[in-house]
Amino acid sequence: MPDLTPLWISIRVAFVSTVIVMILGIGLARLMYQRRTKWTHLIESIVLLPIVLPPTVLGFLLLMVFSVDHTVGHLLTDVLGIKVVFTWIGAVIASVIVSFPLMYQHTVQGFCNINPRMLNTARTMGASELKIFFKITLPLSKRAIISGTMLAFARAIGEFGATLMIAGYIPGKTNTLPLEIYFLVQQGRENQAWLWVLVLVAFAMSIMGTMNLMNKERYREVD
Repeated sequence: MPDLTPLWISIRVAFVSTVIVMILGIGLARLMYQRRTKWTHLIESIVLLPIVLPPTVLGFLLLMVFSVDHTVGHLLTDVLGIKVVFTWIGAVIASVIVSFPLMYQHTVQGFCNINPRMLNTARTMGASELKIFFKITLPLSKRAIISGTMLAFARAIGEFGATLMIAGYIPGKTNTLPLEIYFLVQQGRENQAWLWVLVLVAFAMSIMGTMNLMNKERYREVD
């Protein structure tokens, strides 16, 4: 029976990071969608940077920010008692950073696909912006939000470079599945690595299959 610890660690990290990403992604998407200013494109460019930056660069930046030798890391460790580097919290932060753009992009796209006339009609009937958001915008964007959430979870499960930089490989603590596969191969234990490779491939296929079914249903509704 293989050690399932890497699987549970990956699920834990991915679940926590996805919850954070979903809340922050929906919040920022709403803000960007409602207030299009000259700063919007700059903010969106920063938000989407993790898509094009190498994960090791992101990991290095996170390491510099949260290291105890720097201000933020020092305050978190000595004042709040929260250690980020070489902990599962660091793995969560890395997953949040790399998966956030996927959630944000899908959510904004979902908001933009809503007919503005519907929202304006609700406003003329006296509905508040908050009520419009929860009663109209979110329900009509649910497919996009679900797709973004699924992709964010999948990206968090598969995160490697940034996680290795900030969380390291500590068996039983930070050895997520991608890290476990890498170090199993390094140790010449390819047969054990194959097990986790197949698990991740099956998981990725299930995610993509589910999204394809959702899109298929959407196209049927449009037709």
